[in-house]
Amino acid sequence: MLSIKTKEISYNSIETSLDVTHCILIAQQEGKNILLSHPNMFLYKTTRASIKTSVRYASIISMFYRFLSTQEKMKGKELGVYHMLADNKDIMRWQVQRQIDRVERQNLRPSSETIFEDAKILLIYFRWLNAHGYLSNVEVQLKTWQANFRSKRMLSYVQLKAKSKINADNIRVLDKKSRQRKSNFLISNHEVKQLLAAYADPVYACLFNLALGTAMRPMDLVKFPYIGNRDNKHILPYSEMNKNLATTKYTVYKSKGNKDRTIIIHMEDLKALEENYIIPYYAKRKQLYQKRYGHPCPPHILFLNKKGEPVTEKMISSRTNDAKEKIIVKDPNFRPHLCFYQSRHWWPTQHLIKTFGERLLTESMDALYLATAQAITAQMGHEDIETTYKYYIDMARIIMMLHKGQTFELINNPNQTTGAFMRALDIPDDILEHEAAGSVEDDEEAQEEA
Repeated sequence: MLSIKTKEISYNSIETSLDVTHCILIAQQEGKNILLSHPNMFLYKTTRASIKTSVRYASIISMFYRFLSTQEKMKGKELGVYHMLADNKDIMRWQVQRQIDRVERQNLRPSSETIFEDAKILLIYFRWLNAHGYLSNVEVQLKTWQANFRSKRMLSYVQLKAKSKINADNIRVLDKKSRQRKSNFLISNHEVKQLLAAYADPVYACLFNLALGTAMRPMDLVKFPYIGNRDNKHILPYSEMNKNLATTKYTVYKSKGNKDRTIIIHMEDLKALEENYIIPYYAKRKQLYQKRYGHPCPPHILFLNKKGEPVTEKMISSRTNDAKEKIIVKDPNFRPHLCFYQSRHWWPTQHLIKTFGERLLTESMDALYLATAQAITAQMGHEDIETTYKYYIDMARIIMMLHKGQTFELINNPNQTTGAFMRALDIPDDILEHEAAGSVEDDEEAQEEA
């Protein structure tokens, strides 16, 4: 099978005169490294605004090209013509092959839904090729084909091809298994405590707590400074800041889509950050940073791991997965789909409950939506306000129905920190699991992280 490497590159684009970052694909064939020109042009044009999107798209195209290299019609063909020879049937066969491979391994992933969504990204790639004058046999105007893995005929075909070690589980059952613990409801207090305790390095627990209170994405959290500049020059360790107000503003620069926004941070969350990370760990880790890199740690870098390395998004995702594995060994009831991104849903949910309380259950959704949309979308960085309307108001209403008796405590104490809010809203896990049925899907960022 063809070997393809994914590499992240950064440079100043002649076309835009801006610094850009995206992935490129490099194939290894007959001892040579070959740039996949058409996929790389597509990745530059369509994914340079988000490295997560670039990684995902590059991974899917790479998988498809590796699959194509195993097909009889591609034998002896140059890599530069793969996009010309591929057609809709190849995309169909690729979807089926991924299911066959999954059943052979007896894995729950990738699910049928993921395989279908990945195929749609391939269509985006081929549509781009067609729109820019590059020849392709893929007809994007045709209805996207999705393998019907509930069909007995299709299941029989997959099991026949998978051959080895097939037990009584068919694909439909595997998909059900993968969803059994996938409740997209708010992460429970118990799960939060488990996750915080399971991190091997306390810096990740502090990052998670800060995410709970601010709704910042991991890409924004890792850039939170020890000492801020520009619009954030007032950001300092809590003990050195002005404490006259309960909250402070913070400008998030170059977030998703390379956009800026101003958010609100509770001063008590900054106090917890100083007490739990800056005072006990930061000084020593600064010394490790200087020893490792040969220069003092700059003030715009706050979060360092045990080795003195700046924490990255990938580190957060990896360490969270490690923590989940530790938890699941001891507690199989811990929902395996939960990821660091779940912390982001706390802020808008508690904001709605604190603001409206029991009115969430009695007043029109439209009025509540219009009243709070601006504040929540500013904090979350959402352009599409429908995300707020369809997801967070529904989530807040479910919580209110579960905890109607505690509503007034929350309303009467609107300046609660995240920790205090969680303690007041201690929902039993069995209720959470019961009420989670039918909840909306996580958004694309959470799926990528998981």
